[in-house]
Amino acid sequence: MSSQIDDKGFIRKVAFLAIISAFTVSITGCSSDEAEDNEMARKAIEERLAPIATVAVAGKSADDASAAPAAAKSGADIVASACAACHTTGVANAPKIGDNAAWQPRFDTGMDALMNSALNGKGAAMPARGGNPALTDDEIKAAVVHMLTESGIDADAPAAPAAAPEVPAEPAMPAAPAMPAAAPAMPAPAAPAMPAPAPEASATAGPDLAKGEAVYKSSCLACHGMGIAGAPKLGDANAWSARIPQGLDVLTQHAITGFAGSTGFMPAKGGNTSIPDADIAAAVAYMVSQSQ
Repeated sequence: MSSQIDDKGFIRKVAFLAIISAFTVSITGCSSDEAEDNEMARKAIEERLAPIATVAVAGKSADDASAAPAAAKSGADIVASACAACHTTGVANAPKIGDNAAWQPRFDTGMDALMNSALNGKGAAMPARGGNPALTDDEIKAAVVHMLTESGIDADAPAAPAAAPEVPAEPAMPAAPAMPAAAPAMPAPAAPAMPAPAPEASATAGPDLAKGEAVYKSSCLACHGMGIAGAPKLGDANAWSARIPQGLDVLTQHAITGFAGSTGFMPAKGGNTSIPDADIAAAVAYMVSQSQ
């Protein structure tokens, strides 16, 4: 009897352990299935949020595409921002865009000559790089090509060859003249009296306004005569009223080194760096005297 009771107890223990094991396996399986379902859901969300496509650039990875620099400005953009003020109005004898007769002789000098004028300036009226030194060589070339194209000229066509200069014939050598007879000795002239030294210029002498007017007409008139690129017009007291109180020294420094303000841009020495500083100072003084 006791043996039967022990066997029943053993059977009950085995059955209890089997139930516990089955329950544990069921819970573990559910946890595993739930984790797998969560991972699948996460991947599905990422796929829905991913970009539709990426742009591949030769020589660069897809990650570099977002860091690519902005496209360069077109020739038309450069012309509108730096060249149109003069080349659409013909100011200071600038060839107007679309005027084939004005552009063809310039193109015939060669593209290198045109680029040299555009990059380094020409004379007193054409400032280097249109007065904007931030423009690159390629941007300046694009602007020149655009203006040529708009004027009916193919920038890729070869320029007309220059005519070979005519070589003059060498003149015949004249016969040697006969030697004249020796002239009698001239008496030594008396030493002239030494002139009195010129008086030294006064240290307080003002600027040479006559010189300033001449410099203005040759180098400043193109912009300050018409108010181009925000330049204050000569005689416009209202435009000069905020500038004159800064003093001649400040205004002269701006004119010599160039100045970028909120209303316009002033190229150094009006785009002609060969003008002496003293002449620039005289031109500034002249404009101030006419605009107060």
